[in-house]
Amino acid sequence: MYELRSSEFFSDFSPATADRPPGIAVKPVDLLPGVSVSLVSFQNEAPVRIAACNDHACVHFSCLFDGPVDVAFGRDAFLLEAGNLLTSYAPGERFSLTLPGHYRNVELMITPDALSDLAGSDYDRIAADLCGGFCVYRNGHNRRACDAAARLARLIDDPTPRRLLIHAAALEFLAWHLGSYQSKEAGGPISLRERKALLAARERLLLDIAAPPTIADLARETGLNQLKLKRGFKALFGDSIYALFQRERMDRARALLQQHGVTETAMRLGYSNVSHFSAAFRKQFGVLPREARRGALD
Repeated sequence: MYELRSSEFFSDFSPATADRPPGIAVKPVDLLPGVSVSLVSFQNEAPVRIAACNDHACVHFSCLFDGPVDVAFGRDAFLLEAGNLLTSYAPGERFSLTLPGHYRNVELMITPDALSDLAGSDYDRIAADLCGGFCVYRNGHNRRACDAAARLARLIDDPTPRRLLIHAAALEFLAWHLGSYQSKEAGGPISLRERKALLAARERLLLDIAAPPTIADLARETGLNQLKLKRGFKALFGDSIYALFQRERMDRARALLQQHGVTETAMRLGYSNVSHFSAAFRKQFGVLPREARRGALD
């Protein structure tokens, strides 16, 4: 097992100061006083265990791209899967991590004071837990936060990284990540039963984009009442039921427009009015469908 401090794990490794696991690479970027971000990757034939001591008082916002990772601290343990978000504030805590042979993660670290200054009223989502001195919250797949994390990782990994773009992407990632945070005071993590029901509801919702079920249909089919269904979608997926459906609908529209005309694409997606389809597409992507067909989104 490798023994590391978090300040070593998320910074450039130096053989003189850290017992570096083979195959691990870290690309850190300091953004502002009290704010930094790191892209961490690990390529090895076998998993590796790391004992990490959190030696700096920062809030960590992370997104795991490749996993899973076993995480243990105190008497608690959980499995962090690809697409999961993790929010933690645990100064002085010791963590045990088991990294898989292929691991990739982006980690934004920010002091509570800097977070308060940057986030404004959104800081209230997490303030009470930070005042308690300790919080570890794992969130399921949140598409907007994960998309922002992927953009941030690409910018950090660029051979000629552009600091201003990294800064902007990091703030977007922080905004969506913080927006997905759910304090224990607000009800805590979703139960396994509800999570399975919500995943089934999402699958049913997107099964036929042209003829989606109503919220009442989803509630009846999954056994969740409509309030739990609406709140659950927001907590687990980071979007309302309608917003998630509409985003998926427009993503499929973008793909269909590569092979079909605007009118046919609209009909395939269940639109009876092409102008309504064009307006929805423009709202999502900032260009009209006909402009997308000419390569405006390439």
